[in-house]
Amino acid sequence: MDIVENINLRRGTLTKKQQMTADYMLQIPDKMAYMTLKDLSREIGVTEITILNTCQSLGYKGYNEVKYEFRKIFLGENKTDVVDEEEYYVQHVPEYELNNQEKLLRDIGDTEVEKISNYWKNMDPDHIFLAADMFLASEKIFLCGRGISYTLAEYMNNILSSCDIFSVVVNTELNDSVYGMFPGIDEKTLVVPVSFPDYYFMTTKVAEYAKRKNAKILAITDRMDSEVTAYADFTLAVPSMTRVFLNSLTGPAFLLNLLASVIRGFKDDKK
Repeated sequence: MDIVENINLRRGTLTKKQQMTADYMLQIPDKMAYMTLKDLSREIGVTEITILNTCQSLGYKGYNEVKYEFRKIFLGENKTDVVDEEEYYVQHVPEYELNNQEKLLRDIGDTEVEKISNYWKNMDPDHIFLAADMFLASEKIFLCGRGISYTLAEYMNNILSSCDIFSVVVNTELNDSVYGMFPGIDEKTLVVPVSFPDYYFMTTKVAEYAKRKNAKILAITDRMDSEVTAYADFTLAVPSMTRVFLNSLTGPAFLLNLLASVIRGFKDDKK
């Protein structure tokens, strides 16, 4: 039974304020996947205690379990735009999910495989070829990101190096790294802002600056409407969220491997 069915089933057992709280949750299922307790309290106009009591009346130990249940719905609808302000990378698994650990593991694995399979089925190969051409046509390449996005930028740097393409990785959380890159950005430069949740404002600022300098910009992110795409000449988007991890590297790494394969093929073809 999902949380929507559970709320509807227990409707008659809730107090007036608890029912108001539960009804509000149902109105914003997308936001409930990541909204903090404090923000929900402010939006509804009830105390945090009221929300916690509502969660318990619904059969959950706490608010995090409610967010976990809404996140499961989110994944079932193949959505990817979740940002959790307090738990950026890992969602704790509720105890009740651990009763059958083998089933839970298979559910997690099946969901991740399904998301990659859906991405692969719906992906336009021309997008990968176009992005590969942007790398091959650029004299200078800067790969930018922060946190998990920086890790992906480093991985991209390694696979580009294996294709004999030189690039520089910039940690957008470090001012010296960012400002050291700025003088090298011009119209012959390709800037690749890697931006996965939690999105970092400085990565977007780098893309904005590069746009003003007439550099080419290839955004790599998890959705086509993330903020960094407003400055991109082209965007590659791949889902990254799973039930447990806000950012699983499986999807992004799959995308980067495809991109590297095409780049390698282009270079070999020109020899």
